[in-house]
Amino acid sequence: MNILSPLTKTNNVFLERKIDKKKIIEAYLDYKIDVSPYFNKVEHVSVYKCNETGYRFYHEFNLSGDSSFYEHFQQFDWYYMPWKWEHEITKEYILPNNSILEVGCAHGSFIKKINELFPLQNTVGLELNETAITKTDKWEIKNETVQSFSLKNTESFDLVCSFQVLEHISDVHSFIQSSVACLKKGGKLIISVPNNNASFIKSGENCLNMPPHHMGLWDEHSLRSLETIFPLKVINVHFEELQEYHLPGYVQSVYYANYSKFTGKVIRKLHKFIGIYENRIKKARANRHQIVGHTILIAYEKL
Repeated sequence: MNILSPLTKTNNVFLERKIDKKKIIEAYLDYKIDVSPYFNKVEHVSVYKCNETGYRFYHEFNLSGDSSFYEHFQQFDWYYMPWKWEHEITKEYILPNNSILEVGCAHGSFIKKINELFPLQNTVGLELNETAITKTDKWEIKNETVQSFSLKNTESFDLVCSFQVLEHISDVHSFIQSSVACLKKGGKLIISVPNNNASFIKSGENCLNMPPHHMGLWDEHSLRSLETIFPLKVINVHFEELQEYHLPGYVQSVYYANYSKFTGKVIRKLHKFIGIYENRIKKARANRHQIVGHTILIAYEKL
């Protein structure tokens, strides 16, 4: 089988490992969702690495979740947060009278907030969830892909951003290419994704970092490699510190991920009963400013 890197479109890739689909399906049951229909035609999921960029991606490419999959996760408070670390960082790159495009804006909490903070020329959000479509005198949300939108909006924006979106995309090349096309020369591209190299999520195998949820595994190296493919220059890299709402995930990853699922649950339950688990949470909380958190954000300038 001739597998092409979705980033470079070359076959300079190698197979890192295979994951039994039964393991993934079982893990998602913890979130009360049956993902077995997404894996009907495969027995395992492959993880490939692009040799040229370091980008790691899942194969098959058609395993990504649909709208019903993402609607299921809206019930969790931690899934769609209105204002996050990466929003605060991106705010520092915005100037008055900028025109801004957010790709994958959900219900528009970020674009609403920045229009309260800045006098902006034009703000557009793109979102595939039709229920999010909105238009005001300051901003609007369109139900459109960035690929389609870019055809009529070339070099129209001072800043294009996407937060926790790129890891869900299979065809990352056209997504990034279209995002760059919407930028004016000298404009800023802001991308935030889970950090799969330096953060706590690199250990363990959380199913939310696998299909149907995530289709790619990004890190600083693969994000920097975009300079070699697109007319971009890296201007800054930001690493999130461990957030309060990620403390349970951090403790799980550091202390319990190497156990089997059943054994890990039993030991964690025992540790909660005798106080070890809470002590580990407290220790992580006390040191969280020195711990690399979940997300990496990288800012580029269009050449």
